[in-house]
Amino acid sequence: MAEFDFTSLLENELKPALGVTEVGAIALAAARAYDAVGGKLLHIEMTMNGGMYKNAFSCAIPGTEELGCEMAAALGALGGDWTLGLECLKHITPEHVARAKELEIPIEICVAETKDSIFIEAEVTTENGVGVARIEDFHSNIVYAAKDKEILFRKEKTAESITSAAAFDFDSVTVQDMVQYAKTVPVSELACVKEMIEMNCALSAEGEKGVGLGIWKTFSAFRQKGALGDDMMYAAQKLTCCAMDARLAGLPFPAMSIVGSGSHGILCSMPVVSYGRSSGASEEEILRAVALSGLVTIFSKHYTGRLSALCGCVLGGGSGAAAGITYLMGGGAKEVSAAMDHMAADLTGMICDGGSTGCVLKASSGVYTAFLAAMLAVQGVEIPHNFGVVGSSAEQTEKNLGRISDEGMSPMDATIIDIMQKGK
Repeated sequence: MAEFDFTSLLENELKPALGVTEVGAIALAAARAYDAVGGKLLHIEMTMNGGMYKNAFSCAIPGTEELGCEMAAALGALGGDWTLGLECLKHITPEHVARAKELEIPIEICVAETKDSIFIEAEVTTENGVGVARIEDFHSNIVYAAKDKEILFRKEKTAESITSAAAFDFDSVTVQDMVQYAKTVPVSELACVKEMIEMNCALSAEGEKGVGLGIWKTFSAFRQKGALGDDMMYAAQKLTCCAMDARLAGLPFPAMSIVGSGSHGILCSMPVVSYGRSSGASEEEILRAVALSGLVTIFSKHYTGRLSALCGCVLGGGSGAAAGITYLMGGGAKEVSAAMDHMAADLTGMICDGGSTGCVLKASSGVYTAFLAAMLAVQGVEIPHNFGVVGSSAEQTEKNLGRISDEGMSPMDATIIDIMQKGK
């Protein structure tokens, strides 16, 4: 069996993020560009790839009641701290929001149609000159900063600028490799996974107080009427959806993101944690299951892309959750592979129409399907190989999802963006 540094992969991909990562990234670029010049704001121009624009379009700005790309850029410039990465809006105050609303300057948002991967360029003009900052490939990866014609920082496209996720030999990884790692890794190497569980559970507790769609309250009301059971699946949907509601409503508490997404991080961790605790699993076994879930999520997103036309929260994070739950149910690599195939056979085609409070509905569907996929797998039920989008193996299925996202559904983004722009 090949040796893979899965621990470093998890450590590189698990990062705290305040609010939806796309608005955080936009604010980060604007904050870095403003920091290059300082002074009175005169003009802000943001250019970004379509997926970034789409995901940020209806997003709540953490700690505020504001939404969208323009406000994220304005707040980043007015009060963002770029040194905090995706938590750059951590210290935003109501005064910053009031100033942003009173700005009487042009804030232009442009979509770079030729850019497929993550790309943001902020150009902030002040009385002192023009500051520029550029983010590429990853949400917090600042690769360029300048003041007027003076380059302040440039990150070359070298191994140093590529995370281990980009350099990782995913084509050689198997589900067996990931399961074996989860079973045998020293628990001391899973500190980042432990932090993920603690952070996302804390976020869920905030969401349970009542915010966003609050769909767990609807679940509770209909449970009391007998329409829903008070079971493990109900508990998992509650824990997951409360965290999603808190994040998507913009509460000022971080989620532990994975592959640049807090929603992915929530969905790949909370259902697994909930099932583990409900079933009496030890905290060590839950840690191992969440580690496996994280690896499957990263593996899936390697092929579908960090921003895609498919709902990665469900197909990426949800596939991870199915794997983690299957592991806790006693399944091995064979059953985990079957669960991943079940997810693809069920929810492939769910579109991503940007980050918004509506994502919690998709997450709820993802939790249910992850449980169904796991239950079928441990009962020995398998989708036949080469059945529809299901490939000759779970690994091939994930590659097929990448083709569907890239070749089959990429025009969908242009349609969604057009709907957003014409609806303004």
